[in-house]
Amino acid sequence: SEDEFGSLANAFNMMTSQLRGIINSLEKRIMERTRDLQARTQQLQAASQVGRAVATIRNQDELLDMVTRLISERFGFYHVGIFLLNEQGDYAVLKAANSEGGRRMLARNHMLAVGKQGIVGYATANREARVALNVGVDAVHFNNPDLPETQSEMALPLSIGDELLGALDVQSTQANAFSQQDIETLQTLADQVAIALSNARLLQQTQELLEIERRTFEQISQQAWKDFIGSSANLGFTKHNRGLQRL
Repeated sequence: SEDEFGSLANAFNMMTSQLRGIINSLEKRIMERTRDLQARTQQLQAASQVGRAVATIRNQDELLDMVTRLISERFGFYHVGIFLLNEQGDYAVLKAANSEGGRRMLARNHMLAVGKQGIVGYATANREARVALNVGVDAVHFNNPDLPETQSEMALPLSIGDELLGALDVQSTQANAFSQQDIETLQTLADQVAIALSNARLLQQTQELLEIERRTFEQISQQAWKDFIGSSANLGFTKHNRGLQRL
């Protein structure tokens, strides 16, 4: 009605509607915040596991395989690949991947020219992250037939100090799949992987040097023993017709 009671009822209904809207908005924000916290927890767990691997795994192939699998599982990305630069530094060569398409790429020794091909080529040439939230409109994205479901891609440099080792490549079947938080977390993981790779290479170089020193010492020892045997023979006796004669 249009009397005082009607006006009061309308005001009350309006207030109720506004309160319901506020409550729904708060519930939505709480759900979003909960999802964000869950995703952040998973990311931190993945970072922690990679950190433990950095401290324990010294085999390069085993480390790279573990990292690609772990990032894919924890972040939900359908393809994760790790590229390392060749000796000349002009190509980024795929060394590990978790996806079926990635395994086909590994079998044919897939590589991208630094600074010339794809987002990985950009990241390795400029030593900075490159993100394509919609690969269909990104001019740098490399359209790979082995990964036809890719909608978003991100490549992050693997570097330690001034040394560039390669790049971490992550691809998703969803557009706009990467948040700023994802980029920061994955860059932290990339830095950890770079440290692990550097440690593995230093260990391998140390082992190779030790092996060279061992072989060198063995050769020197054998030659010294031969020389000693040869010189000792001159201190013995020789047989002549008239008997033994001391040398």
